Amino acid sequence: MDDILIEQYKKIAKFLAACLGKDYEVAIHEIKNDELKLVCLENGDISKRTINAPLSELALRFISDEKYKNSDYEVNYKGLSGDNVLRSSTFFIKNDKGKLIGLLCINFNIGHINKSIKKINDELKELFDIVDTNNYVEETNVEYFTEDISNVISNIIEPIIRKKNLPVARLSFDEKMLLIEELKKQGVFLLKGAVSEAAIQLHSSEASIYRYLKKTKDA
Repeated sequence: MDDILIEQYKKIAKFLAACLGKDYEVAIHEIKNDELKLVCLENGDISKRTINAPLSELALRFISDEKYKNSDYEVNYKGLSGDNVLRSSTFFIKNDKGKLIGLLCINFNIGHINKSIKKINDELKELFDIVDTNNYVEETNVEYFTEDISNVISNIIEPIIRKKNLPVARLSFDEKMLLIEELKKQGVFLLKGAVSEAAIQLHSSEASIYRYLKKTKDA
């Protein structure tokens, strides 16, 4: 039944992309067998992703924070992909039992709009010496789109490493546990290849990562 529902949403994604036009990317992520996969992508040149690309760390956080239990969607947060600035929204796909089985994501490319607004503001400031009021997109949550899972993981652990000044090449057991717990908390290990990439970035073996995972608080 869940597979049938996802197939219906794939058709909806194609319909939305056709209706909204080339400035709108529409994606379907499926959650199946404890793994997250991008299974449908329309106008993918906007985020420069392809099928099976990893979910962004912000979307993973929506899942790990169980936002879907109290809301059907999250709308109008900022997305970034290369030079493209996006206005992004996510709809939580749930089955008849309320279980989250996927995400429908729409990303509107507003980069050219922002450039036009900035040009107008710059000209107005020159003419009238006014303050720039270009606050087109809410900055509280920012989503970074990537084709590479290594970027998802590094975007999560690098701020912690910088803040705590951790020695990346010689992390202690407790320091590695701290990073593994944060990655798990944000749902990174739902992504294919996450264990292998975490092992590379934490200078550990895959077997060690699995051992750390078994020792995490909610294991």
